[in-house]
Amino acid sequence: MLYCGWDGGGTKTEVCLADEAGRRLASAVFGPLNPNGTARDRVVDTIRQGIRYMAEAAGSLSAVGGLVVGMAGISNRSAATLVENALKEAMDETGGAVPFRLAGDQEIALAGAVEGAGALLIAGTGSVCTGRDAEGRPFRVGGYGYLIDDAGSGWDIGRGILAAVVRAEDGRGPNTALTQLVFDKLGCSSVGEMITWLYAPETGKKDVAALAALLPTALEQQDAAAETIARQAADSLAELAETGWRKSSLQAGELAVTGSILLHVPAIRNALEQRLHRTCPLLRVTEPHGTPAEGAAKMARQIFQKKGQQPAPH
Repeated sequence: MLYCGWDGGGTKTEVCLADEAGRRLASAVFGPLNPNGTARDRVVDTIRQGIRYMAEAAGSLSAVGGLVVGMAGISNRSAATLVENALKEAMDETGGAVPFRLAGDQEIALAGAVEGAGALLIAGTGSVCTGRDAEGRPFRVGGYGYLIDDAGSGWDIGRGILAAVVRAEDGRGPNTALTQLVFDKLGCSSVGEMITWLYAPETGKKDVAALAALLPTALEQQDAAAETIARQAADSLAELAETGWRKSSLQAGELAVTGSILLHVPAIRNALEQRLHRTCPLLRVTEPHGTPAEGAAKMARQIFQKKGQQPAPH
């Protein structure tokens, strides 16, 4: 029997098929799946393509013992209902039925990232630490959105970069290499133009988060403002992990780290590891063992593998 996991995002969806031992057999990438930011027709089309691929890769849907579909915004009941109904319709069109379950994107990411007790620290556009204790109980710290949280994330760093630019302009902060880097990135030549860009209706949190990519260049120039931003981000991310460890009463375990900030800003990754080495000496910072799609397939195997305990399709 085979098991399938989907990692559904706002831009792409990875479909992973694995065997009973957890070995990845096949995978493919399709369109967006998150109904909260994607037109209904595109979501339905992605699901149809994913089901067809799953059937072709497995030989038939009857060879698939279970499916877990991970996606952001799962708490939105209307979005979940749309995906559930589209999955059933696509299976009917393909000539079969597979028991399935929907899961949050953080849940499948954790399942793929660590084995046993431990946690996953994500620092991309947003930030969150999610994990499970020695008894398998889940915990989460952070991840409440950019308006009130997401400390240490790309959004937080991008906002910090913009703040450093205006503080330098006013004389409230030191002159910074970030000013010219931001101007070059945005194609502007003044703080006024930068502010116009920032508050334009079409500028979103991802645009601000994209400015975090400028930080390593400024750090190479030993820019004081950039160093402050990097230090604060590392401290904020360490706080997420430390709080998770304290809440879960874990004495040892893995902390897998991922996301653009921890993967592409070595200064923040190094500072994070140094602080955690002092505060949580038995915590091991690692790379994720597998992808979120592999984590979803792993969950499908754990949920549906036992004969006679297969929930009916939702």
